[in-house]
Amino acid sequence: MTSQEKDSKSAGEVSPHKDPVFPMWQLERQVAEQLRRGVRTADGSDVAISVGSSMFTYIRKVGNDLIVKYVDCCIAVSVSAKLVGEEMKVHDITVHNICNSVDL
Repeated sequence: MTSQEKDSKSAGEVSPHKDPVFPMWQLERQVAEQLRRGVRTADGSDVAISVGSSMFTYIRKVGNDLIVKYVDCCIAVSVSAKLVGEEMKVHDITVHNICNSVDL
């Protein structure tokens, strides 16, 4: 163990591999990258969305299914993805205008 590792452990830091929350944020980053590049959804549409770090992000994982919701002002983006191996595969995206009843 190096002196840096000892200092890190003595400062109370938790290794990212032992932190149960870390993998969810890692999965969300995979989803965000896929959205930026563009994905083909379950209905055959090609969709690309840019999500920023200033957006409120909600993540829910149940089994191999991941739901990510990005909210910024009046816009909410809901993304459904499935864990395939160690990678997330986005299969549905919905954009809502939450300030009125009009969806995009």
